[in-house]
Amino acid sequence: MKSIVRPVKKWGQNFLQDTSYAGRMIQTMEIQPDDCLLEIGPGEGALTQVLAASSASSIHIIEKDRRLIPWLQGRFGSDPRFHIHSQDILTTNFTDIVQNNQKLRVIGNLPYNITSPILFKLLDACHLIQDATVTIQKEVGERLASDPGCKAYGIPSIFFQIFAQVQSHFTIPPEAFFPIPKVESAVISIRFYDKPLAEIHDEAYFKKMVHTVFGQRRKMLRNTLKSFIPENMKPSDIPFDLQRRPETYTPVEMVALSNFLYQHDRQCFGQHS
Repeated sequence: MKSIVRPVKKWGQNFLQDTSYAGRMIQTMEIQPDDCLLEIGPGEGALTQVLAASSASSIHIIEKDRRLIPWLQGRFGSDPRFHIHSQDILTTNFTDIVQNNQKLRVIGNLPYNITSPILFKLLDACHLIQDATVTIQKEVGERLASDPGCKAYGIPSIFFQIFAQVQSHFTIPPEAFFPIPKVESAVISIRFYDKPLAEIHDEAYFKKMVHTVFGQRRKMLRNTLKSFIPENMKPSDIPFDLQRRPETYTPVEMVALSNFLYQHDRQCFGQHS
């Protein structure tokens, strides 16, 4: 299949050529008539043409490559359900798209070079998003869905599993794309909870703690948490097993540990203020 435009390497463009995978991907979503869809980076429309045949009431597509906009307008612009946005997903304000408090359902083959920034942007806007079904590098998908104790388990696992159910569906071989990437891809779904699995008392503190302990993931928590333990507290006063390594803690346990330390850190600060 001949490409409409020459793929731009710096944008991580790898156009899906095998539309059978697009059909499988959209089938996992079980699209409903009242759904508001948002496709990230439609490229040459492999997913878009399948979305056009769905029953969704509204379809927004966001494409950074201005060369593709005229073609997308010509192919899908006559369908009143389509809204074509010529912009960068990383600077997109989702509140400008959401209407009538209806949560978005996101889909897309994400560029490999900005997969993580896009995923964390979706996480930050999870109150506006019902779910996301995306094609990403297989290794990244494994990190998001990994269980504690596994090699792939880490910071993304903690952050995403607190706010969402992550499920891996199937893999896509490199040959299904043009140009052919050097990695295998996986289709995953991220279904955001209405409420996180555990309430986080202070997200900035939680993120800082998680980044710190996983920065030395092979060390015991008693060593990596030193800067988070208040001066007036002994490690033995903490009702958590600090002999364990961070990679053995579940996301909920990590939140509980963060909340405990944050609460006592605040109390300690109050005593000295």
